[in-house]
Amino acid sequence: MSKIILKILLFLLVFKETLSAFAAEAPPFRARWPMINKEIEIGTRGFKTFDDEESLDGIRKERYGVGMGVTDSFFFEIEGEYEKKAGGNRKFDAYEIDTRFELTKTKDWNEKPNDIDVGFSLGISIPEDSDDAYEIESRLLLYKNFGVWKSTGNIVFEQEFENSSDSGLEIAYAGQLRYRLTANIQPGVEVFGRLGELNEIAVGNEQHQIGPGVFGFFELNDNYGFKYELGWLIGYTDVTPENTAKFLIEFEYKY
Repeated sequence: MSKIILKILLFLLVFKETLSAFAAEAPPFRARWPMINKEIEIGTRGFKTFDDEESLDGIRKERYGVGMGVTDSFFFEIEGEYEKKAGGNRKFDAYEIDTRFELTKTKDWNEKPNDIDVGFSLGISIPEDSDDAYEIESRLLLYKNFGVWKSTGNIVFEQEFENSSDSGLEIAYAGQLRYRLTANIQPGVEVFGRLGELNEIAVGNEQHQIGPGVFGFFELNDNYGFKYELGWLIGYTDVTPENTAKFLIEFEYKY
């Protein structure tokens, strides 16, 4: 009898961990800056996971989009998102429409910088499948310059509606710290994660990642350039993939 009970408990434990792995949603995978320039951006970004557990391995997400700094304080962007779940096929998943606002005026190179640069973003995700949920996302964007060190942090709020089983407001975060070795090469570290619903914070059951990265910007001429971000993230909760590779490439035209 004791062996049977032990087997039942072991099964329930494995089932619980597997269920948690499927339920935990990936965190944001970009730390946004509040500063806005008058420019047009065309780019792609994404990630892929690596894990011994099949339910967490080979998950991919890619976004392709175009954005425009309409003014020096308002940015508009639209993206298309492709997703591949563990064991599934790559498919088009959703459209993302995002707006970003800079609240503190960017200082010129010879002016005293702001103590903290502040902005916020507001966006909506429109699913390709009409049976999937819509989602509204807003972010508080914070940036601090420490000489050759540059840091940005995002506090993210997400709310699903229509066709959604989640009714609560969710909180997530994204952060980046980089060292300006040169304009082209800036090593640093990134952190991403979720805290769960506002009225039911559950850090241990959510995904959290941290890891090194390298970032930079190449100016081709006075008007054209491109930026890149490459990172390798390590998960530190059971429901987070052990490793995640992420990338971003954007071409910019200043007008």
